[in-house]
Amino acid sequence: MAEKLTEKQQWALEHREGSRREGLTLSAYTGVHGLSVREIYDALAALRRKGVLPRPVPGAKSRFVAVRVRPDTPPTVPTITRHAMICRVLIGSTAVLECGEWPPVAWLTTLLAGRADAAP
Repeated sequence: MAEKLTEKQQWALEHREGSRREGLTLSAYTGVHGLSVREIYDALAALRRKGVLPRPVPGAKSRFVAVRVRPDTPPTVPTITRHAMICRVLIGSTAVLECGEWPPVAWLTTLLAGRADAAP
C-alpha cells in the first residue's frame, strides 16, 4: 500500500500519527511544529477518497452540534424597560396617570370624554 501513496500523503500520515502520539489536535500539532494544517488536511482527504483512510462515520461523536434554522419562527426581540415617563394625564386636582408608553387614542378619548361633566 505504501507504494501507492505519494510523498506528500506519506508525510501527512506521519504528522497525523505524530499529533496522536503527542496527544494534540492536528491543528495544535501543526502550530507547534510550524506546519501547514491545510496541506495535511488536503493530503488526508485524498487518502480518504482513495479508500486508504476511512471516511468519517455519520452520527459519530463530534464536538459540533446540529442546528436547524427555521425561517418561520419570528426572532425574539427583547423588550426595553423604560424608566422614563412618556405621557402624564392630569384628572382634576386629585388624579394623575403616568404612562411609560403612549396610550391608545381610543382609551384617551374615552377617559377624557366625561371630564367636562365631572364636578371639580
